[in-house]
Amino acid sequence: MSMATVEQEKTWKLGPLDRCDKCPAEALVKVVGTNGELFFCGHDYNKIISTSSGYANLMTFAFNVIDEREKLNER
Repeated sequence: MSMATVEQEKTWKLGPLDRCDKCPAEALVKVVGTNGELFFCGHDYNKIISTSSGYANLMTFAFNVIDEREKLNER
């Protein structure tokens, strides 16, 4: 007996019109915070969370993070 695998198409919440707040690149991460939203490209998000102070500041602000950096693997 063989099992057929069905690939589900991933539904993304961020699109090409969503832009990083720090540079003109496509946003791959959306951080929803207590008083607004921040959009980041993969590079800028990685730069922020790579330091302990940047990570702590972002997590103090955020209550939801939509991380779609895996889109880069599909392209």
